[in-house]
Amino acid sequence: MSENKKYIVIGSGKLTVQIAEYLKSENLSPVVFEKQIAEASSVRRMCEKKEIPYEAMDSKKMTERLLKELSEHRIFVFSSINTYIFPKKVIEHENFQGINYHNALLPYHKGMNAEAWSIYDMDSVTGITWHRIRPAIDEGEILIQKKIKLDENITSLKLLKKQSDLAYEAFLEIIPSLLSDEKIKFVNQANVENASMHKIKDVPNDGYLSKKWDFHKTFAFLRAMDYGKLNTLRKPHIRFRSDVYEWDKYKIEKGTEAEQDSVEINANNIIISKKGVADRIILVNSYVPEKSAT
Repeated sequence: MSENKKYIVIGSGKLTVQIAEYLKSENLSPVVFEKQIAEASSVRRMCEKKEIPYEAMDSKKMTERLLKELSEHRIFVFSSINTYIFPKKVIEHENFQGINYHNALLPYHKGMNAEAWSIYDMDSVTGITWHRIRPAIDEGEILIQKKIKLDENITSLKLLKKQSDLAYEAFLEIIPSLLSDEKIKFVNQANVENASMHKIKDVPNDGYLSKKWDFHKTFAFLRAMDYGKLNTLRKPHIRFRSDVYEWDKYKIEKGTEAEQDSVEINANNIIISKKGVADRIILVNSYVPEKSAT
């Protein structure tokens, strides 16, 4: 029945283009939508290179565009790394079908930046989920999940890449069924008491490194906030004496076992030592950011 549908991929990042490229290889003429205001877009560039139709728009225009498509076609939406929230009138339209990729093992870590929260919460396992798009965010029935074992060195940036690769692997497993008349088996999410929802404005510990944390929690916070050059979360901070500091990078330095917790500044580096731990955390090139003029 795939010839009667229009296939739309909505999102950002490499995964969005990979999905569209696969659909194009199956002669399904996909189009990519991105919730994007700025002209600069890696998705736009990749789509142009691969000759995949691409459109950028804000949320209001996205809804209008989807409703127009729904009035003319049955559509199947693949939502991937996507901040657009599908309104009820789109999801409940008789011509709408769609699945969403989420970078965690639902029902845990619903919402935004799940990779950071998995690291910050020191989870031993995370993963990916493809689920049905429903009006409630990340509440849809599960189509497929895959797990990733977390080590003590992974950063949010590295985890994002692992999850993206795994999500495409899972996509390749489910797409034959989605393109056929085969009945798809979805599974309801488990009911758990401690499942959290993270909004786009939420940042681990509001972006502040706490001097009360032990070594492992401190390092987990730093790795959770670490997206490399991506401006995903705001820069982390630490309160020290009467100032609030930022830093350029962090590293772990071998030393002797500390007799007590301490925080000190040496040559513009903030050095954090924890009692009974030989490794020290160095916040390299620490500085007090200039205050905005009022």
